[in-house]
Amino acid sequence: MARGLWYWAPLLVPGMLQTEAYAQAILGADPEAGENLEDLVRGRLEWQQVLARPKPPVVTVIVDELALHRGVGGPKVTHDQLVHLAEVSERSRIYVHVVPAQVGAHAGLAGAASVADLGEDGTGIAYLDAVARPQTVEDPEVVSQVRLTINALRAEALPRGASRELIMKVAEERWT
Repeated sequence: MARGLWYWAPLLVPGMLQTEAYAQAILGADPEAGENLEDLVRGRLEWQQVLARPKPPVVTVIVDELALHRGVGGPKVTHDQLVHLAEVSERSRIYVHVVPAQVGAHAGLAGAASVADLGEDGTGIAYLDAVARPQTVEDPEVVSQVRLTINALRAEALPRGASRELIMKVAEERWT
């Protein structure tokens, strides 16, 4: 079981914190989803149940501000997703940070990635997102590099409260 989950999301809200409607819009955009869409959405929502455990993993999500402006599923779906993101960021073991657009070039421009920390010894698994073939990698050097990149992005991101304020500002000003 993962002790900590770290996500870098330059384009979308990560699946771990997606609403059902947002997940359906994202997963439904894949031409391969077809008849499996309901199962894919159900699987995503079931994975989120890890957050309902008595002692869930610490989850740190870093999103690029541009992800907040991407309309997914229409204005209501996007608005509701951003409100949900702001609300879950108030939980004690969930940290959401936004890298503001004015940062410009940064370490995360190569794409989305995540790390699951598995033990106190630093073992982990990295997930590297890609269009054609996402990869799960256990190589300690790759996991370490992803951790370094996510830490660099966290240093560029707004603090937790300021991130929540920006999320709500975008939700209310752009998506209502």
